[in-house]
Amino acid sequence: MAFTNELLENTDYTKQIYLVGGAVRDKLLGIPIKDRDYVAVGFSENDFKHLHKVGKSFPVFLQKDGSQIALARREKKIRHGYNGFSIEIQQVSLYEDLKRRDLTINAIAFDEATQTYHDPFNGIQDLENKTLRHISEAFCEDPLRVLRIARFRARLGGEWKIHPSTKVLIYKMRDELHFLESNRVYKEVEGALLEQNSHLFFESLFELGVLDVIFPSIYALTTLKEGNLHHLEASVFAHTMEVLKLVESKNIKSDKHRLILKFASLYHDIAKPYCYRNFGNSKGHDNLKIVTPLLDIALPNAIKTPMLLLIQNHIKIYLLSKMRPAKCVAFFESYKKDSTLLELQITLLLADKQGSISFEAQQKFSDSNFFAVRTMLLNAFKALLAYSPKEWIAQNTPSPSAIKAHILKEKIRILKGILYF
Repeated sequence: MAFTNELLENTDYTKQIYLVGGAVRDKLLGIPIKDRDYVAVGFSENDFKHLHKVGKSFPVFLQKDGSQIALARREKKIRHGYNGFSIEIQQVSLYEDLKRRDLTINAIAFDEATQTYHDPFNGIQDLENKTLRHISEAFCEDPLRVLRIARFRARLGGEWKIHPSTKVLIYKMRDELHFLESNRVYKEVEGALLEQNSHLFFESLFELGVLDVIFPSIYALTTLKEGNLHHLEASVFAHTMEVLKLVESKNIKSDKHRLILKFASLYHDIAKPYCYRNFGNSKGHDNLKIVTPLLDIALPNAIKTPMLLLIQNHIKIYLLSKMRPAKCVAFFESYKKDSTLLELQITLLLADKQGSISFEAQQKFSDSNFFAVRTMLLNAFKALLAYSPKEWIAQNTPSPSAIKAHILKEKIRILKGILYF
């Protein structure tokens, strides 16, 4: 294979198709390639009329193997927003197409015919140095790139660093970040949370000095140090990031359930700054009337609804021994018939306690103790689900209120036979 970082001529429009973007980056990193994107230099739309065309702003053509071919293009920012670009696809060189991209590591092209890498912005060297560096001032034209650079750190790991010049540039973009579109923000956060180092996404934004602009409620966590015996961490943000790290290691196969758990980890203490500043303590930080207005990411209901249940119950679950029996029954019933959601709640419990700098929490919620607590709670849940009042109703033909009272009495009896603390 050959490598070249020579500056390709802007006027070289020789017909050629190159593999570009993430596929080339991941190939060089030895990471499995998920999607293959190609750029076609010197071609017109007519050259690909035999392929299915997609894309509203510029033409993209789908090949039978699932890969995509896009015509080389120039972009120019003309207004705010994700779609605020003018696109040119006539007489565009490979150099021009690569220059419009965000980071040097994403601006490497590979000629599969000659097995040659074209690297005009030294992206290969940045890969070797584990450096995330912008290509040009055009980076500022798309504020979503700030989230993407943070997501790259979440994907690639903490040893990767953001170049100092890129940090300076991003801080200058603070005003432009107000124009981020909520649906695009969610997709970036979703992608980051599905990575193994998702905490680095938020830590990177904090490091870059823009967390307060994009996620003000999450930033507020950095301003509160609880300083009590249960939470001796530097800030609630530090604790939250530790909880995110701890849930990373859990073997949860479903992306949906991983997202529910991670968003719950991210937001479980989101109301603490509000509660401390208004009430003097953390009491009420599980109150959804306080929590919901503080959510600074637009979540789909399929994620938001179960996440809010986990937040609402994240204190109750370790206070079950102190709760009235009827409240304990209501706690288990809040999960309907979804034992997986209860398992996520138990996982959040462990991470929340182990993510605290507190000797008591570390001792009480060791892995061995946790397994016993988990088994007890799931057994109680299954026993309640298995209970049926049908036989009693058939024998007594009671009123609706009597049925309700009997069911509660029996469920309390079931719990007393299983729960121990």
